[in-house]
Amino acid sequence: MPISQKTQPIGIYDSGIGGLTVLKTLQEKFPHENFIYFGDTLNLPYGTKSQDQIITYSRNIMTWLQQEAKVKLVVAACHTSSALALEEISQGFVVPIIGTILPLVKNILKKENMRKIGIIATPASVKSLMHEKILRKSGFQGEILSIACPAFVPLIEAEELNKNVLKEHAEDYLKMFIDQKYDTLIYGCTHYPFIKSLIEEILPLWVTQIDPAEYMALEVFEILSKRDLLNEQTLKGHHSFFCSSEPYIFTKKIQKLMEFEGSHSVLKDVHSF
Repeated sequence: MPISQKTQPIGIYDSGIGGLTVLKTLQEKFPHENFIYFGDTLNLPYGTKSQDQIITYSRNIMTWLQQEAKVKLVVAACHTSSALALEEISQGFVVPIIGTILPLVKNILKKENMRKIGIIATPASVKSLMHEKILRKSGFQGEILSIACPAFVPLIEAEELNKNVLKEHAEDYLKMFIDQKYDTLIYGCTHYPFIKSLIEEILPLWVTQIDPAEYMALEVFEILSKRDLLNEQTLKGHHSFFCSSEPYIFTKKIQKLMEFEGSHSVLKDVHSF
């Protein structure tokens, strides 16, 4: 495989900053890879949009990532897009695309003692029943309960995090899981790991929390290895960020939430899409 293809970036997209939780994990696992991150801030949040809208947004971003950004792999770091758009759009592109749900299900079913799986997600993801469908298709026979958390994404995306309001909503959303003694909680939205510490304050110790980002990283490694596309350079990778509106606010959020290692990471000017 030509070196130029190996050094092409990995594309990551989300409706906003949620996918940064996935980017952080991928940076740790693949420090020499280059990344391009796209936040569709113009259409945030996806969780309240129709399936047709989400398919359109996702296809437009995929087209840009493949044709303009020249990525070698796309990570759809958005559960809503993964649930409602990925199957529809993935066949139309040469570049492989990884979602959040399939890598998660493929790996968590190897775990023992999972009898009751709870899922917190956006309204659109919950309505799609995609997590349940794939879990059942993969052989899980225990209980599954999905709860929509519409307040989380807007509150997490706000310039100032209101922890008191977030905690009130979290206590309300998590109550049924606690009362019915669910043993596993899946973060069905990439925004939610940003408030993991707050959720941990509410959940009993017996609940295992699962962030799909770890399993997405396994899938990235598998695909890049099979295609001989792993970046073999020894330098730290570059990181470029793009958004579809309010670049100044988006840049501030990135700088607040992401840690960069001096010259090893490059925060380029954020351009509107």
